[in-house]
Amino acid sequence: MELKKYQKNTLDTLGNFLAELRKAGLKYAFMGITEKPYQAQAFGDVPFVCIKIPTGGGKTFVGCHAVEKIMSKALSNKMDHGIVMWFTPSEAIKTQTLKKFKDRKDAHRKILDEAYDNHVRVFSNEEALNIRKSDVGGNLCVIIASLEAFRKEKTLQKKYKVYQENGSLMDHFEHLDEPDYLERDSEGTVINSLANVIRLSNPLVVIDEGHKTSTQLSIDFLKDLNPSFIVEYTATPRAGSNILVEVHASELKEQQMVKIPIVLESAAQWQNALTNGIQKRIELEKAAKKLKGEYIRPIALLQAQSKAGDVTVEKIKEFLLEGKIPADEIAIKISGKNELEGVDLFSKDCKIRYIITVNALAEGWDCSFAYVLVSVANLGSKIAVEQIIGRIIRMPNARRKADEDFNRSYVFASARNFNEAADQIISGLESNGYSAADIVSAGKKDAAYALEAKKAVSGNLKVPMMTLNGDKLTFEDLVGSGFELSKQEPEFEFQVHYDNDGRAVLDIKGEDEWMRGAQKSLRLSYSDKSLTKNELVQWLDKKMRFTLLEKSDKVRFLEKAIEYQLKTHTLTELSVNRHVLAERMAGHIDTVLEAHAKARFDAAARAKKITAKPFDVFPDTIALKQAVPQEFNRNYYDKIDKLNSEELGFIQRLDLDTLPNIKYWVRNREKVDPFYIQGWRKGKFYPDFVAVTKKGAVVALEWKGGDRVSNEDTAYKVEIGEIWEKLGKGKLRFFLVHTGNTEEVLSALKKL
Repeated sequence: MELKKYQKNTLDTLGNFLAELRKAGLKYAFMGITEKPYQAQAFGDVPFVCIKIPTGGGKTFVGCHAVEKIMSKALSNKMDHGIVMWFTPSEAIKTQTLKKFKDRKDAHRKILDEAYDNHVRVFSNEEALNIRKSDVGGNLCVIIASLEAFRKEKTLQKKYKVYQENGSLMDHFEHLDEPDYLERDSEGTVINSLANVIRLSNPLVVIDEGHKTSTQLSIDFLKDLNPSFIVEYTATPRAGSNILVEVHASELKEQQMVKIPIVLESAAQWQNALTNGIQKRIELEKAAKKLKGEYIRPIALLQAQSKAGDVTVEKIKEFLLEGKIPADEIAIKISGKNELEGVDLFSKDCKIRYIITVNALAEGWDCSFAYVLVSVANLGSKIAVEQIIGRIIRMPNARRKADEDFNRSYVFASARNFNEAADQIISGLESNGYSAADIVSAGKKDAAYALEAKKAVSGNLKVPMMTLNGDKLTFEDLVGSGFELSKQEPEFEFQVHYDNDGRAVLDIKGEDEWMRGAQKSLRLSYSDKSLTKNELVQWLDKKMRFTLLEKSDKVRFLEKAIEYQLKTHTLTELSVNRHVLAERMAGHIDTVLEAHAKARFDAAARAKKITAKPFDVFPDTIALKQAVPQEFNRNYYDKIDKLNSEELGFIQRLDLDTLPNIKYWVRNREKVDPFYIQGWRKGKFYPDFVAVTKKGAVVALEWKGGDRVSNEDTAYKVEIGEIWEKLGKGKLRFFLVHTGNTEEVLSALKKL
C-alpha cells in the first residue's frame, strides 16, 4: 500500500516536529509547527501529541510509519529496539489489530519489518507476560493491549496480571539499579511485573481512538507507565488535545479513500427502513456483477435496538428470514455473540450480506464492502454518529468506481422526523471535516419534509461532459503527475504594509482597502518578531494546501520564492506580513498551475484527445434548500431551488409555450448537481440551466447579472463553454444570457 498525499504530508509534519523537538524543546517545537501553545497536562516534558485523521483515513497505517520516525528521531537511543505500547479502545479492536500486526504479509506489518530489518516482535498483553529480556534488547517489541487491561485504579491494580509479580520476567531486573519509578511491594522490593518491564523501557505509547483517554484515570495510568513519547490518533480529538496534524475529510475524498456522498433516507416505520435498505443492497449487488476487474459483494449493516427496545437483534433476524433471505447470508455481531470471528468477508466464498449489530461495530471495524446502514436505533451522540457512519464510508481498494452508485454510501434511518435524523448525521460528520453538501437526500421521506423535488418527466437526462482519453476531464489530469513546481518561476510582486502601530494588516478588498477587523476573526498574530528563513518556509508550507503537489517539491519552490522576495524585503518584513505573503504566493502558485494546465489542455485538444460524452444522470429525487413556490410546465423536477429575481424571470420565459421545441429544462446548481464543464482552471464551471430540445440538442445556459457580463471570470466561462459546444458537433449549444441579450437567446433557442 502506497501512502496517500495527505498521509505523506502528515508524516512530513511529524518529522519536522521531531527535528525541532531535538533542537528547540517541546513547547517551542509545537508552537513552531502549529502556531498554538502546547498543553503540558500532567506529562511535563514528555511529548503528548494528537494526529487527527477522519474515519476511513488509515490511522493505523500512518501510525505504523510514524513508529520508526519517532523512535529514530525523538528517541535515538532506541532506534533499533525498545517497546511500543499500542493501546486500542476495546478488546475487539485489539484482536483486529493483532491479526494485522502478526501477519507478515499484511501491509501494516511490512512497514515495521522493513524499518527494523525484520527484527520485530508482536505481543498481546497476555503474551507479553512471558516477554524475554533478549526480545526487548534486540528487537522492536510491539505490545498491543486494550486500554482496560491497564487502566485501573491503584487499589485495583494488584488484581490484574500486568501489575502482578511474575517469575518469568525476573531477568529484566537482574543487575539493575532499581530506579525510583518502579512499583514496589509493601516491603520495598521491586515487583517483577510486566508493568515494571514497560516502565524500564520508557516506551513509545500509541493510542488508537485517542478520544477515549479523556478521564483522569487514563491520564494517571499513562503517566504511570513512564513513557518517553505519546502519540494518539483519532477522528474526534478531546478538548485540550495537542493537535499536531489535522487532516481534513475533503483530502480523503480527493484521494478516493471514502464513499462520499452519503445518501440518506428515513421512514417512520422500522419495517419500511429495513425493506428499503435491503432493496438497495440487492440493487447494488446486481450492479456489482457488471464491474470490471473488481469483486465487490455489497453488505448491509443493520443496527438494532438494545434488548430494552422493541426492535431487537432477534426481531430483525426474524424479519429477514420471513423475507426469504437465506440464513447463511446473515451474521450477528453483538456483545457475547460474534458470528464474524474467523470470517474473511472479502472472500468470494463468503456468503454474508447482512450483519446485525447494536453498537459492536461502533469503532474500529473495517470492511469496505459495507455500503448500506439501516438504523432502527437512536443514532445518539455526535461522536457515535460519525463512528457508526464510518463503518460504511471506506472505499474498496481506495479507488473510485466507474459506476457512481459504488462511490456513495447509503443510510436508511427509522425516524419520525427526517430533519432530526439528517441533522444528527450532518453535525457528526461536520465535526470530522465533512460538509453538509456531502449528504444527499433520496427516496421516500416523511410528508413533513417538504424540501424535496421529484423527477417530473419521462426518460433520463444524461449531459455530455468533457473527457480526456474517454474519462471525465479533471484538473489533476491536466496538471499531470510529472509537474514540478520547483522548476517554475518563483517571481511575483509583493508589497508590505504597516499600520500606525507597526503591525501588518491583511489585504482583503484591493490595493488600498484594509480590514482591521479580520485580525481577530482570522486569529492573526502580528508582531515584529522575525522568523528564520526555514521557519517562514515551514509556516507557508503548512498554511497553503495544494494536494496536487508533493510536499518536498512545494518546499523547494517556497525556498526559491523567499530568496526572490529577500532581494527587496527584509526577513522581518516578510515575517510580519506573512499572512498577506501566503495569500499572494498561493495566488501565484494557482496561476502557475493553471498556465501549465492550459498548455496541456491546448495540446490535448489539438491532438483530439479531448471529447464530450454523456456521463451523469440527474437523480430521480433531489433535496432543496428553499423551493420556488411557482409551478412550471417543462421543469425536469416538480420543484426548483430558490433563484434570484432575474434568473427566475428568464426561466419563466424559457418555460412558456412560445418555445414549443423545448422538451424540458433543469436548474443546475453549483457543486450540488452533476453537470459541469471542466477547463484549465481548478474550479469546475456549473452552467445555471440545461435544456433539451425535441430534436435532441442539449443546451447549457449561464445567466449573468449586468455587473458581471464583462469580467475575466465570465470571459473564461464563455471560452470553455464554446469549446464544449464545438465538441458536440452540432448537438451541443452554449449561451451566456443577460438582460441585454435575452430576446436574442430565446429566438436562437426556437431554431434548435
